[in-house]
Amino acid sequence: MQTGDTGLNLIKAYEGFSGAPRLDERRGNGTYVVGYGHLTATPAAQVTERDADMLLAKDVTPIEKLIRDSVRTPLNQNEHDALVSFIFNIGTDNFKRSTVLAKLNEGDKLGAAEAFERWTKARVDGKLMKLDGLVRRRAAEKSLFLMPTDAELVIPTSEVAPAEECDGMVLAPAEVTNAPLVDFDSYRRDQGRTLTPEEVEGRMQALFAASHALMGDPSKMIIAKAEEREDIGVTVGAVLAAILAVVITLLGGLMMIQARAPQWLEGMGFTQTFLQPGMLDMPLWVLSLGLGLCYFTFYILAKRAARHSIKRSRAREVARVKGN
Repeated sequence: MQTGDTGLNLIKAYEGFSGAPRLDERRGNGTYVVGYGHLTATPAAQVTERDADMLLAKDVTPIEKLIRDSVRTPLNQNEHDALVSFIFNIGTDNFKRSTVLAKLNEGDKLGAAEAFERWTKARVDGKLMKLDGLVRRRAAEKSLFLMPTDAELVIPTSEVAPAEECDGMVLAPAEVTNAPLVDFDSYRRDQGRTLTPEEVEGRMQALFAASHALMGDPSKMIIAKAEEREDIGVTVGAVLAAILAVVITLLGGLMMIQARAPQWLEGMGFTQTFLQPGMLDMPLWVLSLGLGLCYFTFYILAKRAARHSIKRSRAREVARVKGN
């Protein structure tokens, strides 16, 4: 079975067309992408959409062979095309060890369709996150996989109504009517609670989606743990540098009063006998404070540079994920 136009158009829609070769940052080994996700080791010349179609047909050929060799259950055209798009995105090695293939070979096509949704995560700034583009692609592939062909009998769903228990979180009408828009009591109770990994992932996904909707550039709003540590370092360094600056200012004022109006100090109880030892060591004190101020100033600059590097790395990662 060969890939039909529906499957090829699905791949084209989610891969996007690139007439000029661009470096594939996911692999980082000098691999270039051109056409509809075609990989090449050398930067080739620009291609037309007709050339890209030919390259895509060439790329799906080994995928079709993989399906013939590894899938032991009969497939219709839509199921085959959905699998081609799925494998084109996740890679052949991942497909061989995937739950999708395992469920297919068990004869569980519905289980295989549900397993498509396992492949919706990518790493952003080193953290595994569910991404909008992958969720949409998996949904499109799953929909095509489940779409019957003309020769198949379809049970009319008008005769079947889903049970309310499907959701697991169905509320009674009274609960919906009386529920507050924001449950602040629940929020206060959650403040001291340790979140489960699923809750952490859910909140990260919400942050990513909100930032994407508000700004169109999630790399400007996601704050990584490493970035947070750098911010704390900048704050601590700035506070210490400010304290040293205040101390140096006070010492400078004391020296000026001692030189211009010593009677003021004597009026406050600071006699010459009391001030003399400190004045002798004043250059050493000023030098020490100056060196400390220089150290914390450079510390702040180093932390800012580290944070900028983290932001650039994260922006590249987000751009790479968006490219998928």
